[in-house]
Amino acid sequence: MKIVKFSLNRPVSIFMFTVAAVIFGFIAYSKLNLNLLPKISYPTLTIKTEYPGTAPSEIENIISKPIEETCGVVDNVIRISSVSRAELSEVMVEFAWHTNMDFATLKLREKLDLL
Repeated sequence: MKIVKFSLNRPVSIFMFTVAAVIFGFIAYSKLNLNLLPKISYPTLTIKTEYPGTAPSEIENIISKPIEETCGVVDNVIRISSVSRAELSEVMVEFAWHTNMDFATLKLREKLDLL
């Protein structure tokens, strides 16, 4: 009740307070750092392998499937997908967000070196 009475008795003070709040709001909004497209590093690795003179079905059987099976053993793997083209295999390995990609790359290299 006292706030209402104070507001009705001092309209100029309330108006000045409102104007000050709006001005501070505009200043804060103008200094707000907003990125519509922030730079995000997705935790993925792509393994590209070339094998000249081979058909896509051979690439899939000889290269892509063994690499996919080997990548499935590494920790924190969410999804593995591959594309087999003539003379080229691409295996994409997606990891969980909390994964340290340096260690994941090292572990994956160690596993792939055994192939």
